[in-house]
Amino acid sequence: MKKLIIGIFLLSITPAHALDYGKLYESVDKGKAVESVDTTKAMGAVSADGVDYQKAYDSVDKQKAAESIDMQKATEAMMK
Repeated sequence: MKKLIIGIFLLSITPAHALDYGKLYESVDKGKAVESVDTTKAMGAVSADGVDYQKAYDSVDKQKAAESIDMQKATEAMMK
């Protein structure tokens, strides 16, 4: 969880033009990221009325999501 918070903080203070989006993309282990989402809960967040963003947020295991990020690579992407 700490890695996820640090990652979000770093992204929030980094100007968009200073990011290497290719490196940022590569910093995420897609398999682990996919495993962090409970698809049944995620599908329950979508209805004809729109998206319940709280339910969508709750469908993600934040610890697994954080573990899917290689912070060294993500930091390098922000220091381009």
